Amino acid sequence: MNVLVFGDQTADQFLLLRKVTARKDNTLLSTFLERVSVALREEAAKLPGTQREKIPAFLTVGQLVEAYYEKGVKVPELESSLVTVAQLAHFIG
Repeated sequence: MNVLVFGDQTADQFLLLRKVTARKDNTLLSTFLERVSVALREEAAKLPGTQREKIPAFLTVGQLVEAYYEKGVKVPELESSLVTVAQLAHFIG
């Protein structure tokens, strides 16, 4: 199955991601975010050390969002992932 997600890769997703990760009233959204956290950690672990060190340590998407935006260094692969997560989370929520 192919899935295409189109979006503005330059738009700042911080506020939307912060909002959806703070929601606790939607079981489907919470489950989605938990599974995304696991998938992102697994994918980050597969990266070479030089790329992996650019991604902050995290357990949840919420922690990743806070640490990543605080760090202020743009990682294109992570940016694309976060845009996709934000779009899907917004749709689910």
